[in-house]
Amino acid sequence: MTSITSDLLSNQSNPASSAGSSDQPATQSPSKVLVVEPHPTLRTVLVQRLRQDGHLAAAVSSADEAVDLCRDQSPDLLVSAELLEQNSALRLAQQLGCSVIVLTARSGVEPLVGLLDEGADDVMRKPFGLEELAARCRTLLKRGRIGLQERVSVGPLEVHLLLRQVTLREKPVELSPREFALLCALLMPPGMVRSRHELLRMAWPPFSGGPRSVDTQVLTLRRKLEQAGLGDGGGITTVRQQGYRFSLDTLP
Repeated sequence: MTSITSDLLSNQSNPASSAGSSDQPATQSPSKVLVVEPHPTLRTVLVQRLRQDGHLAAAVSSADEAVDLCRDQSPDLLVSAELLEQNSALRLAQQLGCSVIVLTARSGVEPLVGLLDEGADDVMRKPFGLEELAARCRTLLKRGRIGLQERVSVGPLEVHLLLRQVTLREKPVELSPREFALLCALLMPPGMVRSRHELLRMAWPPFSGGPRSVDTQVLTLRRKLEQAGLGDGGGITTVRQQGYRFSLDTLP
């Protein structure tokens, strides 16, 4: 197994590594991101998406492979499944000496809070959207360990990104994980029209769902936001032949 330096630097010749709009200055070396994920399809999709942002990204399936890959140099960021064979994402991050985004399949707030308290820099619950993961990676790499953006506020609506909680005028709005991911996609940034295919990419797991799934989830999200008191359509408007947007103009 080669070192992370030689393995990752080889990605600079990959056209995909320059296809995205990297947020890093030209004078700054690209960030090194290591993905550790046992599922082969998800592992491939994650590393391809990270390379689109200009990161030097590599992916392995186990903690042992990660340690072997990083003998000469630690990555800047680890994106890892929570539980690995004979290891965990948190222990692996300590071994490698880097920040970590933990990917967990556990539900509920308590496991998420526990992982953050134990030292995770960020936690994402499966299933998640690729664009949300990419955004969290960019934020963490920019800010180091100074801290992540925890909340997004739009008018009376507040979204707590780490705890995946939504409040409207300080009252909780109960959303499913898919509805929460969809709302985040519509709020990044608010007012932008998102096509159904964009929303699928941002809020659905790779190779799942379809345009009708988006329409169904938008309908349920609208109803919940309406019932919470956000007005007709819950702030979500349909743009003919284009998609959907979260419109500040409709907020009461």
